[in-house]
Amino acid sequence: MSSTLGEKNYFASYYVQLKNSIEHFDEEVEKIGQCKNDLERVHFVENFKGLNEGQDEALQIRREFRGKSAAIALDFKEKGNMAFKAQKWLEAMVLYTKSYVALPEDNVNEKSIILANRSAALYHLEKYDEAMIDIKRSLDYGYPKDLLYKLYERLARCYMAKKDYPNTIKYFKLMITSMDDAKNLPATRKSQLNTVAMTMIKMLERDPRTNKQMEIRKKKGLPEEVPLSLAIADEKEFISEAIRFDENRCEGRFVRAATDVKVGDEILVEKPFVAVLLEKFAKTHCENCFIRTAIPVACPKCADVVYCSEKCQKRAAKSYHKYECGILPTIWSSGASVNCHMALRILTSRSMDHFLEVFDKIDDKLTADEIQKIPKDDYRRIAHLVRHEDERTASNFFQHALMARFLTKCLKAVEYFGENPKAEDILKIESIALRNLQFLQFNTHEVAELHKSQTDGSEKTAFIGGALYPTLALFNHSCDPSVVRYYRGTTIHINMIKPVEAGLQICENYGPIYTQETRNERQAKLKDLYKFECCCDACLENWPTFDKLPTDVIRFRCDAPNKCNAVIEVPPNCNDFMVKCLTCNESTNILKGLKVMQDTEMMTRTAKRLYDTGDYSKALNKYVDLIKIMSEVLAPPFPDYCQCQQFLKDCFLHLGNFYNLD
Repeated sequence: MSSTLGEKNYFASYYVQLKNSIEHFDEEVEKIGQCKNDLERVHFVENFKGLNEGQDEALQIRREFRGKSAAIALDFKEKGNMAFKAQKWLEAMVLYTKSYVALPEDNVNEKSIILANRSAALYHLEKYDEAMIDIKRSLDYGYPKDLLYKLYERLARCYMAKKDYPNTIKYFKLMITSMDDAKNLPATRKSQLNTVAMTMIKMLERDPRTNKQMEIRKKKGLPEEVPLSLAIADEKEFISEAIRFDENRCEGRFVRAATDVKVGDEILVEKPFVAVLLEKFAKTHCENCFIRTAIPVACPKCADVVYCSEKCQKRAAKSYHKYECGILPTIWSSGASVNCHMALRILTSRSMDHFLEVFDKIDDKLTADEIQKIPKDDYRRIAHLVRHEDERTASNFFQHALMARFLTKCLKAVEYFGENPKAEDILKIESIALRNLQFLQFNTHEVAELHKSQTDGSEKTAFIGGALYPTLALFNHSCDPSVVRYYRGTTIHINMIKPVEAGLQICENYGPIYTQETRNERQAKLKDLYKFECCCDACLENWPTFDKLPTDVIRFRCDAPNKCNAVIEVPPNCNDFMVKCLTCNESTNILKGLKVMQDTEMMTRTAKRLYDTGDYSKALNKYVDLIKIMSEVLAPPFPDYCQCQQFLKDCFLHLGNFYNLD
C-alpha cells in the first residue's frame, strides 16, 4: 500500500486502498455480521485476509519526537531578543515561549535563561503574577549565579507593583547580596543598583503599611509568600439530592426530579472520565485541564502539547502522556476523530491490568444507582453506555474494528503491553477499544470555550475538545431542555433553566433545539445521530421555531383548583379578565398574568443592561427571577420567555471557560 503515516488523513486512504486491493471486499466484510461480540469482531479483523498478506506495512507506527531542537530554540530566542529590544513585549513573550517549548530535555541552563527572558517581557506587559511564576521556574532550573541579581530585582519590582511591601524588601535585600557574585557587573552599575535598592528598603521599612501587612499575615497564619500557580482549582464533584435516577423499557436510564427543582439550581458538577483536547488548541491550552495558558509548561520530551502548570504536566506524565508522548502527530495526521483519540486515552489513562481485571464484568447489567457506587476511575462506570449494537451494519462494525486495530498498534508502539504480553490479552484490549469507539459515538460531549470580540461585542462558543461524563450521559434529550451546561476547564456544571416539578424528567439537549430547527429537521438529526425518536413536548405539540412564534396571543396557565395545567391562549386586546379553560371549563383570572407581563418588562431591561455592562452575576440573578415569575402564570413557548432563557444560558456560559478575542 502506498499511503504513509506522514500523510494527512492517511487512515481514510489506507482504508480505501485496502478495499481496492481485495477482491469481493464487501462480501468478505459482511461476514463480520456473524460475530456475536466485540472480541469475535476484532479477532475477525485481525485475521482478515487483506491484513495478513503483507499489505499492512503502511501502519508501522513508531514514536517520533519532532519539534525539539536546540537550533530551532536558539532561532526563536534570538528573534525574541530582537522583539524585546524593539519593546514589542507581547511578540517577545510568544517567541520566548516557542523557544522554551522547542528546547530539548537536557538543555536545563538554557531553559532557565529563556524563562527569565520571558519573565522580563511579562513584567513589561504588567503581568506580574505570570512574571513571578516564570522567575521562580527559572530559579528552579538553576539560573546563572552571576546574573541572579537581575531576577531578584525583577521579583522585588513585581511585589512592589502588587503593593506587597514585606516581599519587596526581602527581594531587594537578596538583590544586594547576590551582586557579590556578579563578577562582570561594572562597579558604577553595581553602585547605582545598590543605592536604588537601599533607598526603597529604607522607605518601605518606615511605611506603616509594611508592618500592617506583616501583622495580618502573622495573625492569620499566612505564609510570607503565597505560592502562585495558574493551575485551575480542583472542584468538588456534586450530585444534587433533588434528582434521582430511573429506568424503564422505553426511555432507558434517565433522571427525574426527586423534589421540585427551581430555575438556576445547580444539580450536577462532574469531572470527565476521559477528555481530549483538539489538535488545533494543543499549543494554546493545557492538555490536561484545557485551560488556556499564556506561559505554558512544556513537556520535556515532545513539542506537541503544553500545560498550564507543573501540576498538570506531572499528572499527565504519570498517566496517559507517558504513552501518548511521541505518537500524537501520528494520531492527528491519521484523520482520527476526537472520539477515536478518546477511545485510546481511556486505555492510556489506566493500566492494562485494570481492563483485564474487569473484562468479564463489563457486560453485567447494573442499575443506575449501582453504577454510581462504582469507583470513579473504574472502567465499569462507562462500559454500560449505549452502543446501539443491534442497529449497526457489518460495514460499520468493520470500520470501527479497523480503527480499534490501529489504536492497538499505537499501544504496541509505546510499549503499553509491557514485555511478552499474551496474544489473548492484546485482543481483549483491542475489543475494549472497539467498545469505546461505539459508546463514545453517542455519549461524548463537546467541551466549549466562550469567545467574545471586544470590537463588536459578538460572542460565539468554540469547541475545544471532547469529554465523557458518566453521570451526565444518563440524562435524556429534550428539544426544550431543562438545563444548561458550562465548563470550567474540563469540569462540567449543569444548572436548571426552567422549573421542573417533582417526578418529571430533567432533560439536557443533544444538539437540535426547537427554537432553531423545525420538528422534522430535529427528528431526522436525532434519528440519524442517536437512533431514537424524540417525544418531548416541543415535538409532540410541534412548537414553532423562534422566528415563527406567534406574537398575537398570550399563553396563560389555567389556575383552576383542580390543577388542570392546560394552556389558555388569549389575544393581547382581550377585554375579559375571567377566561374559560377549554380543557376543564373552569375560569382563570388573567389579571395576575397581565400584571406579570408589565412587571417583567422593566426587569428585562434591567437584566439586559447588567448583561451588556459585563455584570453577568447580577444579570443571571435577574433572569432567574424573571423565569420564575413568568413560569408561574405563563406557558412557553412565547418570545419573551425564549429570549430570557437564552440570556440566562449566556450568563451561565460566562461563568465557565472564557476568552477575549481582541
